[in-house]
Amino acid sequence: MLMKLHKVFISILFCNAFIIAQEYNISLWSIPVTRVEMNNKLGEIHFNTESVGIVDYIWPHKNSYSTFYNTENFGLLKYNKKIKQGDFKQELSWEYNSSDSTLIHDDNKIDTIDSIQTIFTMIARVMQEPYDFLDTKWFPIDHESCSYEGRYLWSDTIRVYALNEDILCDHYRLDLKKVDQAKCGLDGSDYFMENILMRVALDKFGWKKTIINVLSKHR
Repeated sequence: MLMKLHKVFISILFCNAFIIAQEYNISLWSIPVTRVEMNNKLGEIHFNTESVGIVDYIWPHKNSYSTFYNTENFGLLKYNKKIKQGDFKQELSWEYNSSDSTLIHDDNKIDTIDSIQTIFTMIARVMQEPYDFLDTKWFPIDHESCSYEGRYLWSDTIRVYALNEDILCDHYRLDLKKVDQAKCGLDGSDYFMENILMRVALDKFGWKKTIINVLSKHR
């Protein structure tokens, strides 16, 4: 039951985090469950979550994710996260090395390109670029040392009441498609990063894709 609560909570958090950059609380069935803070400025995005209320006693967590990216192509420059959820603790970083076009994590190097995206650079893209530019384009994505391809599919533009505002939002579907690799990923990760990939569907070619609904303030 608790695991189901975690998955519902993280899905709500991910879908609402795009609307605007500020601090706010997430509630589940009218019960406050976490405090979220997302800070953006050109070239970087910082995302922090912390449990509140009864959830802080049942499943305490305090997680932070910081991403620095190329302002021209949104390619990853550096990403680090610090996780504390229950007994699970993790502090990791990835950095792009332009001299040999590799993504470095600890002593591991992954060959990549200077425009490699992450889930957080994709957040930055959708907040800065217009829907008619993003719509249907595929981008290479690294998700915790696994290779994916991702694209936004624009659905419509709607009005959403959130954060005490009536906001005009672009509504997208985000597809994440895993690229075949013999071995990839981490031995363990946090719930947020793991559950981003839980909503899986098969497309007409048999590819497994993660489908996420996204709202971004209309420009």
